[in-house]
Amino acid sequence: IKCWNESGRPRAADRAEEIIKSLHQRYDDGHSECKPDTLVYNVAMDALAKSDAPNTGERAEALLNRMQDHYYAGDADLAPTTQSFSTAIQAWARSNNPHGATKAEKLLRTMHELEESGDGNVSPNTIAYSTCILAWRNSRRGDAGERADVLLEKMEGYQEKGLTDLKPNAIAYTNAMEAWISSRQSNSLEKVEAILERMIERSKRECEYSESGYSDSAPTTTTFNVVMKAIQNSSHPTKHLKAEQLLNRMKQLYEDGESRIKPNIRTYNIFFSACAMAEGNSENRQAAFSLVVNALIELQDSNHLLPDAYTWPAVWKACQNLLDVKKDFAWINRIFELTIKSGSVNELLFNNMRGFLPPQYLQKKLKTKEDVHQLTVHDLPPEWTCNVKIRRKRKGNRKSHPPRQTNAFQNARSKAQTK
Repeated sequence: IKCWNESGRPRAADRAEEIIKSLHQRYDDGHSECKPDTLVYNVAMDALAKSDAPNTGERAEALLNRMQDHYYAGDADLAPTTQSFSTAIQAWARSNNPHGATKAEKLLRTMHELEESGDGNVSPNTIAYSTCILAWRNSRRGDAGERADVLLEKMEGYQEKGLTDLKPNAIAYTNAMEAWISSRQSNSLEKVEAILERMIERSKRECEYSESGYSDSAPTTTTFNVVMKAIQNSSHPTKHLKAEQLLNRMKQLYEDGESRIKPNIRTYNIFFSACAMAEGNSENRQAAFSLVVNALIELQDSNHLLPDAYTWPAVWKACQNLLDVKKDFAWINRIFELTIKSGSVNELLFNNMRGFLPPQYLQKKLKTKEDVHQLTVHDLPPEWTCNVKIRRKRKGNRKSHPPRQTNAFQNARSKAQTK
């Protein structure tokens, strides 16, 4: 089952269930060595949790229920464990089922009930709670943020009581932030920012009382990127200024020794997208674009940050939303020169550029009189595309075949056939 799970094949989850069924059948036929146990069930549920197959939540919980039935019938080898319940919760969290979050939370309550009843095999922990918060994040329901916050506050309460197995970590906090973003409430940004401040405050206290000076609930680059995403998706009237404040805060924290809060290329990509969505008068939009240019210069001067496939499309989105193609032509020309110099013009970016730039401008840059809308990325100068992967251009309608392989095995086989 583990091999199927790690194979990445579409039928991995189906095969896991089939093998469980086969093991039970062989054991019933007298093959005692095939007796299923907790481990084999946990691996099968993990295959379901990681699968994109339909109804994985229901199927994983069905395996969990089957374990419980056998256990209560006297089969100690099939006692469900904390991992069993956490894996079933993960299956619901990733199931895309509209009721997945409520199903996951129900399993979490069952874990508490089993612990209170004296069952020593099951005890809720940080992983179970964090995964349940993930389920609310993925639910995209309007109350997802509120429900995630309730679970997060419970974890904080358990920590205050000294139950360290239930303390929130950075993953739990970040998932709760994502839940607020997906809920699309008017106060989502405010709630996300409040969670960030709680993280910072609580992690400082933990570091003070920790011998190692380390806290696993301290915010990371990923956490700040999620806050940046909340700014991008918000209706804040000056979101570009809020994004700038957050980026500057990250840089300052990193300079002060917070090595886990180092802006990465995703930070800048979200920053560009946040600025691109700035609203208001022309002065406000130009201020937002100035921030884009300044950040772009930072990237150009950086020794460790390289633009990726999302960077330049985000920058050109800012051009389209914030600039006037006639009045702001000097800005646009500067961005164009930086773009082609990067060698990052792929098919998507070329489509964006020619949808915004005047045809005559592109014709002049390409030194052609052809209709630019009829050109493809294959018609561009090689220095424009040297740092991106371009799909090979097909010739006519001929089907492309993979190159014929010649290796030692094929040579040996050819000699054998000749003999």
